[in-house]
Amino acid sequence: MSEMRQIPHSLKEMDSFSRQEYTDAMASNYSMTGPQIAYDLNKRLDQGSIVRVGWGRYSLPKKRIYRYQYSESAIDVVNTISDDFDGLDFQVFELRQLNRFMNHQMAHNTIFVAIENDLVDYVFESLWKTYPGRVMLKPKADQYYRYRQDDEIVVGRLPSETPKGIDEPWMSRLEKILVDVFTDKLVSRIVPDGEKEAIIDGAFSDYMLDENTMIRYAKRKGAEKKMQKVLTEYGKAVAP
Repeated sequence: MSEMRQIPHSLKEMDSFSRQEYTDAMASNYSMTGPQIAYDLNKRLDQGSIVRVGWGRYSLPKKRIYRYQYSESAIDVVNTISDDFDGLDFQVFELRQLNRFMNHQMAHNTIFVAIENDLVDYVFESLWKTYPGRVMLKPKADQYYRYRQDDEIVVGRLPSETPKGIDEPWMSRLEKILVDVFTDKLVSRIVPDGEKEAIIDGAFSDYMLDENTMIRYAKRKGAEKKMQKVLTEYGKAVAP
């Protein structure tokens, strides 16, 4: 398909729509086959011009899609991993990403690198050679605070089926970040409890969020019930 069609006005008027409603609207407005419409929808989902908002429900973005410009230190770590491990499934999140939501800024940055399970130790050893003294492997909170320095690199495991970034697979989705802020054993200790309400309120107010993606990721971490409770306590609706 060489050119994207305009979204039909009937879909623009809907708060959300199903895949079948999208198919019906596109078929009645354009000469498109079922496979063409399916391809069109998936392409728009990849681009972010249509977003998932619930189980089998989609919407045109009414808020911003979350994007973040990573620090030079984080990009350097990404390039090091990519050069040493071609095709590796990994994701990067840095504490500095939270500053846009917080009342008090993080004084020290930490770069969290989540690696597919079988290669965690290999990547840790590789990063240690490149950044000696700056890398920790799955530290407990007391170890983190004892040895941390600015742009510390923390290596851990990437849960299977973690949602990939929108622009690059290694970029952390905001849904993943929120789950980690509230349920990760280390990140939830580092982020002050007094800032968590501002983080979740700012994320839901300013950005498009797929709650199902959030809950699926929490489930992969064994934290589904905990995240459901968090969303309920902070007044954030959860798709049935």
